[in-house]
Amino acid sequence: MRFVYTVSMLALLAVASPALADDYVIMKVNNQDVAVSEAKAFWNGLFPSGEAPAFESVKPDVRDKILRGIMAEKLVYGEALAKGADKSEAVQKELEALKKKLVIRTFLDSKTGESITDADLKKEYDAVTAGEKDEREVRARHILLATEKEAKEARKKIEDGKSFEAVAREYSKDAGSAKQGGDLGYFTKDKMVKEFAEAAFSLKKGAVSEPVKTAFGWHIIKVEDSRNVVPPSFESMKDQLRANLQERRLNDYVTGLVKSADVEVFDAKGKAMPFDKNLPTPEKPAAHVNTKSAPLIVKVDKPAAKSDVQ
Repeated sequence: MRFVYTVSMLALLAVASPALADDYVIMKVNNQDVAVSEAKAFWNGLFPSGEAPAFESVKPDVRDKILRGIMAEKLVYGEALAKGADKSEAVQKELEALKKKLVIRTFLDSKTGESITDADLKKEYDAVTAGEKDEREVRARHILLATEKEAKEARKKIEDGKSFEAVAREYSKDAGSAKQGGDLGYFTKDKMVKEFAEAAFSLKKGAVSEPVKTAFGWHIIKVEDSRNVVPPSFESMKDQLRANLQERRLNDYVTGLVKSADVEVFDAKGKAMPFDKNLPTPEKPAAHVNTKSAPLIVKVDKPAAKSDVQ
């Protein structure tokens, strides 16, 4: 169905598509030109957005399959037009639905997108990063063991001179971090389960904890560093900030239209029914993802499965 839909849409849009500067006629069907841009659009439409290999790189047999698909579509489309299929009620309804969506999308993009300036984005950036200025984060390593006895034995090995990293690689049950010598990267206190976070943030730089029990097991923790949170740069966040701000302005605009609209709802007999026209309040989008947060021992709302650790 995806293939047929793609072909049909290309047929509807091909006439209106502007020719590219490097476009050329790649095929003729009953003396009707087929531009290479149409073949590329056909090819790109078979993949998720942005994932299609370059059309020029496809093998000749694949290219020929694409051209045969376009050829067949052109011939069927021509026959359909000759029989007046484009005048049918079903086609007109589909076209009207497509037109409505396109008009709405274009209109809302113009209402909410073009007016966003760098000054607006900088203000948004300052707002979403303000709470991080005084927030602390630590970089820590850990060794995860099944029992307190094993944890004490692992700590004794470190006291006797074996490096924390070597013990983690050899004994830690957390396979993911064990490969990095137990390194969990930087994380803020709220990212970890309570017992682990409290222990890690109470340690001085370079200190190794006593065994700490959590729902995951028993941990030996070593703090490598402590610092103020470093928020992502403004430039790295601009696209996300723009999307967030555009979405909020869009919601505000549509909410305003709804507020001033006169809306009534009726049952099958024409009787007025109670109806709350107010749109649900959208959840505030996350400002950014802290890529330096540890993916393990993370705070969860329900008991973590064993696979969450390993």
